[in-house]
Amino acid sequence: MATSSIPAAIDYLVATARTLAAVGGASPPVPVFDGWPDGRAERALVVGITPEDPATDDQVTHGQLGAQTQWEEFTIPCIIWARRAGGDAMRLARLDAFAILDALDTHLRSADGRALGGALKSGTAIAANVVVRQTGSAEEAGDGRVCEISFDVVCRSRSAA
Repeated sequence: MATSSIPAAIDYLVATARTLAAVGGASPPVPVFDGWPDGRAERALVVGITPEDPATDDQVTHGQLGAQTQWEEFTIPCIIWARRAGGDAMRLARLDAFAILDALDTHLRSADGRALGGALKSGTAIAANVVVRQTGSAEEAGDGRVCEISFDVVCRSRSAA
């Protein structure tokens, strides 16, 4: 049995987000990246890293004395962005970004999503620590408007030796 749930949890998030992006009706589908991409798309979701937070923090606590179980608590940083130009650009960028977050959050609230498809044992995952940033300076206006949403998928999992 793996000591940490982190690799399986990230793999599940990436695969699930790609499925949600493909069937979510977005045209074109929203690109989903495992780690920071080498280019920037108009809209995207990045799992496992943000410019402000490149770390997945892991806290392990042991069950009881003599027990072979432990609880693992970790956060997976994620970021979404959407860029729009033209009339009503900020509103449309914000709607695009929140549509991506809402699709993932809705899935995480399902029975399968809560356990990240079995990656978490007797545990849960939720989207938390949401921060919304929107472009607002005159210098940025020539590039359209961007809404970025950074958030963490906060996980708790139990493992046994």
